[in-house]
Amino acid sequence: MDEIWFRLSSQLEVLQVETSVILQHGQQWLSAFIVQCRRILQELNDEEYFRQLKEIGLRIIYLLQRNWDELQYKITAFQFNTRAFYHQIGNLFSNGVSGREVGFFLIGIATGSLIGFCIGQNWRNSPRHLHNMKAIICHHYKGVEGVCMVEDIEMPMIQKKNELLVQVKAASVHDVDINICHGYYKTYRRILNSGRHKDLPVTLGRDCAGIVVDIGQNVVNFDIGDEVFLAVPAWAPGTMAEYIVVPETQVAKRPKLVTFEACASLPYSGCIAWDALVNGSVIKEGNAKGKRVLIFGGSTPVGCILTQLIKLWGGYVVSACRPHAVPVTRALGADEVIPLGESDIEKELELRDKYDAIFYTGGQATDASVLKRYLSNHGSYISTVPKLLTSDSLGLVFGSLFAGCVRLQLVIQYFFGMSNYKWKDGAKINVNYLRCLQELVDADKLQTVVDRVFSPVRIDQALDHIMDPNAIGSTVIKFH
Repeated sequence: MDEIWFRLSSQLEVLQVETSVILQHGQQWLSAFIVQCRRILQELNDEEYFRQLKEIGLRIIYLLQRNWDELQYKITAFQFNTRAFYHQIGNLFSNGVSGREVGFFLIGIATGSLIGFCIGQNWRNSPRHLHNMKAIICHHYKGVEGVCMVEDIEMPMIQKKNELLVQVKAASVHDVDINICHGYYKTYRRILNSGRHKDLPVTLGRDCAGIVVDIGQNVVNFDIGDEVFLAVPAWAPGTMAEYIVVPETQVAKRPKLVTFEACASLPYSGCIAWDALVNGSVIKEGNAKGKRVLIFGGSTPVGCILTQLIKLWGGYVVSACRPHAVPVTRALGADEVIPLGESDIEKELELRDKYDAIFYTGGQATDASVLKRYLSNHGSYISTVPKLLTSDSLGLVFGSLFAGCVRLQLVIQYFFGMSNYKWKDGAKINVNYLRCLQELVDADKLQTVVDRVFSPVRIDQALDHIMDPNAIGSTVIKFH
């Protein structure tokens, strides 16, 4: 509450200063106007016809100047006393204002703010689109059968001063895209997005690499022609399109030593892997010395990056993957590899020491309780596989209540200047992680693993490929 009063006082003081500046400019303009009027009247002084007009003009100027002086004096003498203001509010509450009245007052303020925020989010003038573009979209939430490439999606345009327009060169396909085709994050998508991105059709893709082709007025870290890569949350508009618009806070300069296709394999998987390490496990950022780590699914996009980061930070990696992926996993730095399908995973784990951290990255279904038995004391089990959301299965009534609560939190976040991109998995996507990944790739300390590259028209084959447990690394869609 003290912080709110402090912010309110600061805003009032800023308003008072700005008002004084406006009044000073107004006074200068009015003075110049008066001098000009006097000069004109002086020129007309010799003519009999204008004498009466001159007298009337002088009276008007005199009245205007006197009223202006009075207004200026009142404003100059006005001083806003913050403590007295708080004291008056306190007296108001102490003089017979009941708790019920206060409650209705606060509810009214919250409701009005919520309604105003929703109107502001949705009542926007649609900019004129230059042309259409290709995009990979999902028409319904019944599965990947609703996915296709279309060529008549309206090209997005910059609407906010901190946004970039990026021409997408390549985008990777993820397991979360499969989940989105089944309704994953559909409730948050309606709440957090605006315009056509609130509902179906949904543009797929969680990351990409491309070139900046336009920038907003307030963009300072990027210029037209910069080559970048980025990741977006699961509820945000997707990246599998020829052009996307994103805030500059979500974007980083891409690694120069690899291709656009290789860059596109890094952002989303890299952020998920980095966040799982530093925020989900016992491993400290940059330091995994003395830690034994099991990566179940070492050949997945996240698993490939986890293996390299843990080894780079000094840890000991045991990777479990498909037999044909064993050479790749060893090449990435795994100390031991357990081939799945050729041996009993439980017997293999019993023959080894316990682990300080176990990461499950998908690729093959397993029982989490079995893996957790091989954790050491105070060890951590982390799953990077997308989890089901209760909000996606809420009905009309509970869904509306949930949406109201989220929008109220959005209003509070907007008041304190917090970004909406940090909702749910958005908190795992950090531009600082992207910068670290870029530095590691350019220093030749982190390798990209791209299994297959498809064109947009073959998106059905790309989705089939990532659902294949034998896939190694990332699957990429190349646009340009």
